[in-house]
Amino acid sequence: MASLQIPSTVLALLSLLLLLAALGSDHWLVATSSLSTSYSGLWEVCVNSECCPSVPGYIEVTRLFLFLALIAGFLSFFALIASFFRSHLGSVSLTLVSAVGSYSAGLCALIALTVYTGEFVEAVNVPPGQVTFGWSFGLGWASFPLFLITGVVTLRTLRAS
Repeated sequence: MASLQIPSTVLALLSLLLLLAALGSDHWLVATSSLSTSYSGLWEVCVNSECCPSVPGYIEVTRLFLFLALIAGFLSFFALIASFFRSHLGSVSLTLVSAVGSYSAGLCALIALTVYTGEFVEAVNVPPGQVTFGWSFGLGWASFPLFLITGVVTLRTLRAS
């Protein structure tokens, strides 16, 4: 059991850290032109080092689902940590709680990033190459499969015990 329990805990922590970095940073979109460089995230839009907290409405949905993913990710991680000390909380397996939390976090992250991508494509009418997705957006997408992999490894831990 411990042979898969440690990797699943590390994966849960890594997924959670990637999601936290994506959620907290403002480099989801990067726009470059000959006159200026701007970037935007879930919290503010910055043009030439001047930032304002005004963001489009679809970002609210993205934030909501990323927060739900964050909560589910924390649940998954802390259930895995607790499973080192005891296997069940009442009649509920902590490993199963962690697996469900990981899958839920992955699903919420997928919804958030899909909404962001779809709405961005519809909302922005800019010639190709001037606006690109930034590293924060990439971290968000990287957290999605990691949460799913965490769920798979955690379920394997449950079956191995």
